[in-house]
Amino acid sequence: MVLDCDCHNVKALYRRAQAYMEIADLILAELDIKKAIEADPQNREVKLLQKSLKQLQAESNKRDAKFYANMFVRVTKDSSVATKKLKVEKSEEEERREVAVAMETEKEVDS
Repeated sequence: MVLDCDCHNVKALYRRAQAYMEIADLILAELDIKKAIEADPQNREVKLLQKSLKQLQAESNKRDAKFYANMFVRVTKDSSVATKKLKVEKSEEEERREVAVAMETEKEVDS
């Protein structure tokens, strides 16, 4: 591989960054683009690729934010449902206790 011999080969870094972007490995793509810009700061193609990468990163961040927001909503809904179930169970338990106390009171009165 060219990058094994020449780790600053702009063309190879550019192409590998493109490949990383295709498989959505944006972190490795960014590293290669930074190396390519260090080696040739005036390279127009690399700068365009960097711009494309920034757009992909923004889209990825939006998707992630939406995903985690939906996950949070689901967790909140699940916990509110669980809380409601607990409240219902507690009120049912309180009712049972009240009935038991009333029955004991009746037995004592009848005795």
